[in-house]
Amino acid sequence: MAARLVKRCTCLLREAALLAPAVSPVGRLRLARVAHKTLTSSATSPSSHFPGSLSELVEREQVFTPYPERQEVDHLIEKAARPEELLDLLGGGHCLHQNHAALILIRLSRLLSEKPGDKASLVRDARFQQLLHLVNSQITTVWHGTLVKLLRSLYALALPSGSKELQSVEQEVRWRMRRLKYKHLAFLAESSTTYMQERESRELLAELLMHLERRWAEIEDGRTVVAMMMKVGHLSESLMNRLEDKHVLNRAQSTTVPHLCNMLLAFARLNFRPEREDQFFSLVREKLGSELAGLDPALQVDVVWALCVLQQVREAELRAVLRPEFHTQFLGGESPKDQSIFQKLLHINATAQLEHPEYTSPLLPASALIPRLSALDKKVTPLQKELQETLKGLLGSSDRGSFMVATQYGWVLDAEVLLDADSQFLPLRDFVAPHLTPPSGSQPLPPGAKRLAFLRWEFPNFNSRSKDLLGRFVLARRHVLAAGFLVVDVPYYEWLELKSEWQKGAYLKDKIRKAVAEELAK
Repeated sequence: MAARLVKRCTCLLREAALLAPAVSPVGRLRLARVAHKTLTSSATSPSSHFPGSLSELVEREQVFTPYPERQEVDHLIEKAARPEELLDLLGGGHCLHQNHAALILIRLSRLLSEKPGDKASLVRDARFQQLLHLVNSQITTVWHGTLVKLLRSLYALALPSGSKELQSVEQEVRWRMRRLKYKHLAFLAESSTTYMQERESRELLAELLMHLERRWAEIEDGRTVVAMMMKVGHLSESLMNRLEDKHVLNRAQSTTVPHLCNMLLAFARLNFRPEREDQFFSLVREKLGSELAGLDPALQVDVVWALCVLQQVREAELRAVLRPEFHTQFLGGESPKDQSIFQKLLHINATAQLEHPEYTSPLLPASALIPRLSALDKKVTPLQKELQETLKGLLGSSDRGSFMVATQYGWVLDAEVLLDADSQFLPLRDFVAPHLTPPSGSQPLPPGAKRLAFLRWEFPNFNSRSKDLLGRFVLARRHVLAAGFLVVDVPYYEWLELKSEWQKGAYLKDKIRKAVAEELAK
């Protein structure tokens, strides 16, 4: 028995000595511990097999080996200005360690972000396929930070969903999820959740959200809070509540104005109401205060617009952005950014008119309220087309309804109809329409008449995994109601269940009856 034990000890120490140079000092200490444990267990358990345990430890230890010193190839990767320079590194006789192939792919993604048209030709390049194969073979030894960047880069390179290499990286991320630092999880959430949703990587996204929710207490900075709220807040209300408690209120004094503005915009985008709403908005008033006027003009508009969405705006804030000397700089802008800001100014102006009756001036000039062609120049969706066709069939005459009605409030109605006291359609053009610019018609509405607005809600208009509208569309609905309309909501998830033309017509009739009945019941 003793002879067998000595023989086993000799073999064990010989194998450990051969493996020790490849393992870090910490790893050598762990090897010694495993050796001691194995000897002990060998004496009591004849079924133990040391080679399996030792090789498993070494394989695990290699993941945590110190990062190699910078080599010439690292500089070549960073300085590369063309994809060809990166692909040539594969056959250039360079010594590539386990992270280099991943770093090359990450750099390729950055270069091609400036030339998206070159992605298709790159994917067909044999050297690119060789690079993918190399990364796949080394994936278990790629460092955590490089791994999450690699996944983002493969998404950006638009690899097909069935790509073996992409699936391998996704699986590796899932396996390592518990060991990733929160900053790595936050990076994935900030850079890759949109890709995960588009590619239907549901399992990976679900695990990412689970870890973000469970480990939220590991967040150390305000920027991460804002990024989480903006990127995945709509996917997890519980995470939003925890972030609010941890960083918005408990660390109120250290919250900077830019971070607070971004949080406010995140809340408005999702139409999210904090659990401690009064305390949160008291903090907003305290922090913004006189600093609102000192913010960048575009950010000022964003902040006031967010307060409008959340129904927290005050007259002083409305006045700050609606005064002529402020809003004039955005009236003639042609860039997408200027047009977006101007659109928000229209919504702010509508809030002042419709939701603050005590507010009188200043307001945007009448000339600024005339709808621009860009408001109507959008691609027609299948739901929009079917809704118009079905409604035209119900109306029977073209003068009984209007479609794609651009209002002075910055919102476009899918359709507008008038009903008399007996719920019969009336010709629109004969009656006054104060919501248009300039107002049309001359006759006042007959007693008991009702103006109906049809609003379709597509999939992107909703919070993910819910039937709650995003803040922008909640504001639109509020404004249309305040302008005197009865709203007929047509959400995509209800319309998709209708198979025949008869069902669609009956659906709209029922919606109209319900809208009228709710109004009469008030």
